[in-house]
Amino acid sequence: MTTFRKLLALSLVLVLSAFVVWAGGQEEASGAAEPAEEEEMEGFDWRRYEGDEIHFLANNNPVGQLIDQYADEFTELTGIEVTVSLFSEQQYRQRRQTIFQAGSDEIDVYMTLVSRQGMLFERAGWYEPLMPFVNNANVTSPDYDFGDFGDGVIDSKTVNGILTGIPVNIEGPLLYYRTDIFEECGLDQPSSLEGLEDMAAELAECRPDMIPWASRGLAPALPYTFSNFLHNFGGEYQDADGMSNLSSPEGIAAIELYAKLMREYGPDGGINYSFPQLTAVNTNGQAAMVFESSNEFGKVMETEARLDDTDVMVLPPGPAGSTPVVIGWSLAMSPFSSKQEQAWYFIQWATSREMQVQLALDGLAPPRDSVWDSDEFQDWLAEAEVRQQWADGLSGLAADGSSVLAPQIVLQPEAREIIGNAVGSVILGEATAEEAAQSADEQINRLIEREQ
Repeated sequence: MTTFRKLLALSLVLVLSAFVVWAGGQEEASGAAEPAEEEEMEGFDWRRYEGDEIHFLANNNPVGQLIDQYADEFTELTGIEVTVSLFSEQQYRQRRQTIFQAGSDEIDVYMTLVSRQGMLFERAGWYEPLMPFVNNANVTSPDYDFGDFGDGVIDSKTVNGILTGIPVNIEGPLLYYRTDIFEECGLDQPSSLEGLEDMAAELAECRPDMIPWASRGLAPALPYTFSNFLHNFGGEYQDADGMSNLSSPEGIAAIELYAKLMREYGPDGGINYSFPQLTAVNTNGQAAMVFESSNEFGKVMETEARLDDTDVMVLPPGPAGSTPVVIGWSLAMSPFSSKQEQAWYFIQWATSREMQVQLALDGLAPPRDSVWDSDEFQDWLAEAEVRQQWADGLSGLAADGSSVLAPQIVLQPEAREIIGNAVGSVILGEATAEEAAQSADEQINRLIEREQ
């Protein structure tokens, strides 16, 4: 299957996460100023707002870090100064929520996961619709090539007819494993989900100085990795009636395996692990298997040893096959911004083909078709076998993945934390998988009932 078709397949799974069940969507998400009328300008000019300043609120993950790293290039291009505020994931979400609830114009551009908060933010009016900017030749560069993203990728960022943001990357969790340690311990490449437990046990006996398995344990972050287990066991977050379904046999089996791997073979304090901690034990070679974001690939592979001793793959299939998680960040505009055209300049710069090539070479999978197939990116992949494995894994995510990481409800962020706490209670030995699943179902069903 060609890369183009794989990325088209991505669209089919991502668009489900953006579907909203309410009628009468908001054609305009706020009363913020529209882009200036064309007759008031004289065509596109990158220097039109020279001397202005904007504020970018970012998650302190590889996406936010890399855009921050190159922000000076935007200033050189436009003359617009950019203040970038990087916060850890939980602090970022809290800060963004506080600003929007206050209706403050403090920020102009921010990062968003439509698969997580798209329904909630669209309902609250916290997305400024971007198509009016895309379609305005006075504020959009003739070289931007919006069609390079493909209809499906853009559809995945569209909620109730509103384009909420422009995609920056494609991502999902991948299994990183130490080939040298596997060879030393007489182990082959992981081939089945259920076989991971035996592998972890053998690694613990063969190399007691290493962490056999590491993945996310922090409650709000855990569904990102746990959902792969649920999908591969054949579980669904909601039953045919739309109610929470974690206590299905498949859901209980997924919780049991995920929790056992973390409890018996995971790192000390793994209940507090998210991507920063996973990247640390991966980069320093402390863990034999690490299940973490594809976004962390570039940072991990900055260590030359990992280029030589680490392989990357999609999580092995379970009883129901392989349905990995696939999502992607996008850049959105605050509806309360008083500098929306300047903000749009920043968004189109960060998502331009030129910047997307650079981000791809830094280890972020590109959402633009032309970047994925470019000579620059293909040459970079060819320089190391593990890079091609990473790309093949991402192609697998695009072809077979799902962006369903929780019940598809407006209050999905709350549901995700409930799921994370439930699995965490089993990791800590505070509840059985069945008890935790039943408790989570009860709590999530109350959220669902609030929306009915």
